[in-house]
Order: sequence, then structure tokens, then C-alpha cells
Amino acid sequence: MLKRNLRPWLLAIGVIPLALTLTGCFGIPNLPGGSDGGNGGTDEVDEEFVEDIVEGGTDSDVDFESGSLPADFPVGDIPLVPGEVGPSMSISNGAAWTVTIYTEDEETAASAAQLLEDAGFNNESVFAWENEEYLVVIVASDQDDEGRWYVYYQIQRQQ
Repeated sequence: MLKRNLRPWLLAIGVIPLALTLTGCFGIPNLPGGSDGGNGGTDEVDEEFVEDIVEGGTDSDVDFESGSLPADFPVGDIPLVPGEVGPSMSISNGAAWTVTIYTEDEETAASAAQLLEDAGFNNESVFAWENEEYLVVIVASDQDDEGRWYVYYQIQRQQ
């Protein structure tokens, strides 16, 4: 069961990447990744810039990736829906992760819960699953201009 003192931590690690993902942001003017800022107006994410923001707000070591999973992500323990990896992050040297997967359809996005249950996770609320090692929160959305679905995972090691 989720301990009370961990809830703010989960919220903190999830708000920034979720907001950036669902809004399609990384495009704030005059900032890296912005339409007229830091990196020449490209859509590329300045990973170091994002890491600096999150590390400053959480006092934790952060590894931000765009297009790949963090090196310490527990691939064998957390089943992810098939699709393209979007923004992802490792926090506090593998204590928690956030991952966004772009899927082509609603059916694939909706399979996220079943994949976790098939791997032995118990459904603890509308959007949270856990086992002895991990707590996993899933949010899915069809907010993509290209018609793709986002599946956002927030994973934390149980303590």
C-alpha cells in the first residue's frame, strides 16, 4: 500500500513530464525546445535543460531521455505497451521512473492495465497497480495531433 509520505514525491516526479507530454510542450518560447528559443527552433528536447529543472525542484539526481528508456529502467519487471518511447526519466538513481509510450490506437493503450495484471500486479485504484517491488500509475490520453495515444507510466520502487 502507498505510504502517506510518498504521495508528494509521486506527484512531484509526475507533474512535470505529464504536463510536458500531454500539452505537447517543450515549446515554450525562448527556452530550449521552444519555437524561437535555445536550440534554433527545432522540436528536439534539451535533455540537460529538463534535468536541471527537475533536479532543482526535487533535490534528486535525474536522468531525462527523449526517445529511449532510462538506462536503469526495470525492463524485465514492468511490462510496457508496444509503441514509440517518448519522454522518460529516472529519478534518484532508480528509485522512480516516468515513461511515455506513443501507441497507434486506443486498443493498444487500453492494454496497459492488463499487461500489468498479467505480470502479477494488483489493481489498487482506478489507475494504480502494485506488487511487492513497484507501484505503477498509468494515465492514457488521445491528445496527439497525429491521432496517436499516449500511455504515461509513473513507477516507484516500494520501500
